[in-house]
Amino acid sequence: MHRRYQAVQAAFSDLTEVIRERFAGIRIIKAHDRKEDAAAAVKSASKNYVNKNIRLVKIIGSFFPMMLLFTNLSLAIVLYIGGRQTIMQTITPGDFVAFISYLGLLTWPMMALGWVTNLIQRGRASLDRINIILQTTPAIRNKENARSLDQVKGHIVFENVTFRYDSGKNGNDAPALSRIDLSIAPGKVLGIVGPPGCGKSTLLSLIPRLYDVQQGRILLDGHDIRSLNVQNLRSHIAFIPQEPFLFAGTIRENLAFGNREVTERQLEKATREAALYDTIKNFSEGFDTVVGEKGVILSGGQKQRIAVARCLLHEADILVLDDPISQVDLETGTEIINTIRKMAGQKTIIIVSHRLSAVSHADQIISLDQGRVVESGTHSQLMASNNYYAGTFHLQEIEEDLNAV
Repeated sequence: MHRRYQAVQAAFSDLTEVIRERFAGIRIIKAHDRKEDAAAAVKSASKNYVNKNIRLVKIIGSFFPMMLLFTNLSLAIVLYIGGRQTIMQTITPGDFVAFISYLGLLTWPMMALGWVTNLIQRGRASLDRINIILQTTPAIRNKENARSLDQVKGHIVFENVTFRYDSGKNGNDAPALSRIDLSIAPGKVLGIVGPPGCGKSTLLSLIPRLYDVQQGRILLDGHDIRSLNVQNLRSHIAFIPQEPFLFAGTIRENLAFGNREVTERQLEKATREAALYDTIKNFSEGFDTVVGEKGVILSGGQKQRIAVARCLLHEADILVLDDPISQVDLETGTEIINTIRKMAGQKTIIIVSHRLSAVSHADQIISLDQGRVVESGTHSQLMASNNYYAGTFHLQEIEEDLNAV
């Protein structure tokens, strides 16, 4: 019963996930006219769930009849043997009646024990699945005597950093980052560019310790970040991932996610700086508009601007921005970049962008290729070198001019 209860719980989990995924991707399903395929996937998962339940019910269905069979069989044996012994006067009639009474007293408790066993096995199957999650040890956790920093200057140093995904995310054994040496002074802006898959997002993910390096080390104000308290480290960093994520609450709740003490004035200021305030005011509920699961009612650009405003409200000393203007138009992107430029000198800023105009103002720009730094310098220095950065920048200028026409 325990194994079959586990199978039922796993099948129910699969069915729930299949249905959730199809609802979340309903627009894609409709756009590609794959309704039949979606229905077939749900039907297959449902059939598997039903089959697992039928296998379980066969056990449960036979459990109680078998108990009754053995109970009545034991009674028949007592009547036969006890009756013979009573006739033969080996035992008295009183002993015979008492034994039958004792058997009756035992029967229902034993059946109740079987029923309780059934409930316990069902609960154990669920508990085992929960414990798999609860007992999982985080790969990144605090070391003993981990330090906490009250304030940080924002001086970040990469020393011979090499990182490889254990799961083979890149599809091969090559490291995602190899021998990265960088020094970012407090209050400076670092721009990171390069072709897709070159390791830009991976490099950013190492700073708040979403992953740990396998070789080398990353220093924050002279401290190896692995020696720092993880929660304390992340409290000093405002992070915008490549794919902005919104919770199924209101715009206000999503904006205040990193800072629950924000005021109305701070909300207005941050959304203006993210070129979002006018958009929010056009919603009937304003900041209290419910965005739905993953921000389903918003466009990609609106979600990205909410992520930018949330980052600004975090008021961290270090900003780590992974392509923060990839889903907005040129004019809106320029407004956001101008806001980021104003914070230069006050915060350490690391920004990845495929739109090179977003990093042209940076104090230092590096170009990555296959996990290695292949170019480094200021905008003018890289333009003079006439390599990846210069060539891509000229192409994007031509594209922007054509779009303007």
